[in-house]
Amino acid sequence: MRKAEKIVLFVLIVLLLFYFLHRGLLIPTNAGGIQFDSTTPSSIPCPPSLRVEAEYYQLKLDHFMNFTLILNGTLRVNMTLKGPAGKHFCTPEGVFIYAYYPGDEYLGVDAAFFDYNLTLKWKRHLPGVPYKNTPDGLILVNNPTFGSSGGSCAYIWNVSPGRIISWICPDITGGHISHVKIFRGRVYVTVGVPEAPPLRTKAFIYVKENNKLRKSEIASIRGEGVGIRLLIDANEEYMAVAYFLANERGEEKNGVCVLTAKSLRKIACKELKEGERLLKIKLEENIVYVQTTKGVKAYRILSLW
Repeated sequence: MRKAEKIVLFVLIVLLLFYFLHRGLLIPTNAGGIQFDSTTPSSIPCPPSLRVEAEYYQLKLDHFMNFTLILNGTLRVNMTLKGPAGKHFCTPEGVFIYAYYPGDEYLGVDAAFFDYNLTLKWKRHLPGVPYKNTPDGLILVNNPTFGSSGGSCAYIWNVSPGRIISWICPDITGGHISHVKIFRGRVYVTVGVPEAPPLRTKAFIYVKENNKLRKSEIASIRGEGVGIRLLIDANEEYMAVAYFLANERGEEKNGVCVLTAKSLRKIACKELKEGERLLKIKLEENIVYVQTTKGVKAYRILSLW
């Protein structure tokens, strides 16, 4: 082998090592019979003996929801909460009711919690709209108007005593929290945020662990973000984000990125073909599965990190 060929080969090997050491690959693999519906239920069925009814009414310019709680056929609670929409769900400890303003999460919610004897445990205003009830606590999300000067936060709420046990507030203004995931003490949030000039919409992933906050950029699209969806899954080694970004011109970006679970080092990304959108995402060991509008795909994560 001539000297020039050896030099070229050496450079190629160095470049390949650099690529693997600093990033990684997502290699297509067999999706098999993966199921995406094995998530923890966000609530439990209410007891058959309990019936919850909610009725809307307006007084001048204010909106209210009147909740009626009936136990064993007997009306036990009649409570009014401020807001034009109302919901309830049951937990192992009792029933949670709340009223809110749809599309205006920044106003928070009026809420109350009763045990199954319908004894009031607490009633207060909460700083966000319920996003999901998990074994780690009720997740509340507080989003300002997209592009405004307000900040977004996600709160983890212990429903039974009625107190916040954790929170994560990304260090940006005008952003919108899309998804929240809790995994073994780590809290992940994905956020879409506009930046200018020139106007672009960027997608970030944040993780909070032991009061330390880290972030990494996932993707971006030029113009105003009129559509943002950033789904998350995580395990001990990796975390994955399925992203959908759309702008006012009708342009879209869809894809999946895999990062290290704790430091959020970006390992690799795959962008989908035009017209294909991501619907769900799931991590199992070193394989990331994505359900799209054109079927299920699987990628094996190859990384030296």
